[in-house]
Amino acid sequence: MIKSTGTTQLTLLPQAPQADRTIRPVRPAAPQQTSPQRRSSLWYCLTLPALDTLPPHQQEDCLDQLAQLSQAFSSAISLHPQALVFEIRSGLNYFGGAESLHAKYQQEVEQLLTRLASNYGVSAEQLAFNFAACPTIEGSLLLARGNGNTLVYRKENLHSALGQLPIESLQVKPEPQRRLINMGIRHLGDLWRLPPAGLRRRFGSDFLELINKALGKAPEPIKNYLPPPAFVHSYELPYEVENLSLLRPVVDEMIAQLCDFLRHRELCASSIKLTLIHEQREATPLEVGLRQASRSQQHLMLLIDTHIENLQIPAPVTALHLEVIQFDAFMSHSESLLVGVDKEANNTGDPAAASLEQFMERLQARLGGDPIKGLNSIEEHCPEYASETVRPGENATASATPKNPRPLWLLDEPLRLSLRRGSLYHRQAITLLSGPERIEARWWSGSEVCRDYYVARETGGSRLWIYREREGDRHWYLHGYFA
Repeated sequence: MIKSTGTTQLTLLPQAPQADRTIRPVRPAAPQQTSPQRRSSLWYCLTLPALDTLPPHQQEDCLDQLAQLSQAFSSAISLHPQALVFEIRSGLNYFGGAESLHAKYQQEVEQLLTRLASNYGVSAEQLAFNFAACPTIEGSLLLARGNGNTLVYRKENLHSALGQLPIESLQVKPEPQRRLINMGIRHLGDLWRLPPAGLRRRFGSDFLELINKALGKAPEPIKNYLPPPAFVHSYELPYEVENLSLLRPVVDEMIAQLCDFLRHRELCASSIKLTLIHEQREATPLEVGLRQASRSQQHLMLLIDTHIENLQIPAPVTALHLEVIQFDAFMSHSESLLVGVDKEANNTGDPAAASLEQFMERLQARLGGDPIKGLNSIEEHCPEYASETVRPGENATASATPKNPRPLWLLDEPLRLSLRRGSLYHRQAITLLSGPERIEARWWSGSEVCRDYYVARETGGSRLWIYREREGDRHWYLHGYFA
């Protein structure tokens, strides 16, 4: 089991007598009770001193899971290097006080870190932890790094509580720390006796601001933790359904809830998964991938309908399960000035582009991903090797394109042309329009290319790309069509 590096009992500073171990606030003087004052926050800090010995992705995962666990105790959570801090003052009445909250939270943290240590394959010492709480974020971080397991309930007690900490708790860079030690400063309390102007001049404004934040003399910007978005929705049908068209109203309602979820969070979905559940049979998954992320209910339903059209199910459907596999940020675009353009579906700002994207998505949903390919140019002089096929939506690598014209349609094998009375013929007589463009390449491969290319036109008007060999018999060949 993971154990904390200090005692498990939070201690109130100034400490109560030994016979009384309960945590209670120090009551203010009588004159101050008559004037209402705003209650300050109370920030609870959890630090893991040895977390930096883990790989970066494990550090991020550990803090993320701790933050998700802490959401049951607070809605104001912020992540810091090797630590997380959350506000607990607003929840003390609900949990029955600081000690009760601490005991419950510590138990859940120990269980989580024990499981993570096993998953990561690390020792329990690498996920050892400290606790502290006080009215400031920086103060709670300093207390957790120093003594640990300490509660300072009132801001007036921060000077005495933080003053006992060693100077190493500040975790400043080596050079400023060396200068602090040379000045005879061993504890934070030694800094309270120095003039602020001198500290700013010697160590900079950031150092003084850190001290003021810890003592509650400077505002602390808070960046709340936001959990990664997740959308999972299930619906159990009241009876078994064999006709898939009867599922459309249910699926439409689930997609409507998904789109509301996306709009409230300024997100889009680029991959969703609809699973059809059967009784005593394996579920039928439908994975819908989008070439361009969307949150249009009409667009998503159109793709799902296309998937379901020719779907064969092994048994009647008893339940539906909808899940978002991939989220994307919503990118807003200017609305079209043209009347009749679908504003929600037209995320690109270009009706033609949006229509083409939707057509490709429907075609891919109907035929699958393998029959549909895209073209990508490659930096290669020889035309046969100057392009490759890629999957739809796959990012093409940027490459320089030739300045001379190139046909989109190349023949798999060049077709030899005939020469009649000094004129070239394919199906009709051929007239040269421009050229030659000399291409010499692949001499290193054993199949050297040495050709003069021309743009030509047949009598019927077709534009051709032809070439003549520069060596051997110097025959003419048709290699591609422009139109």
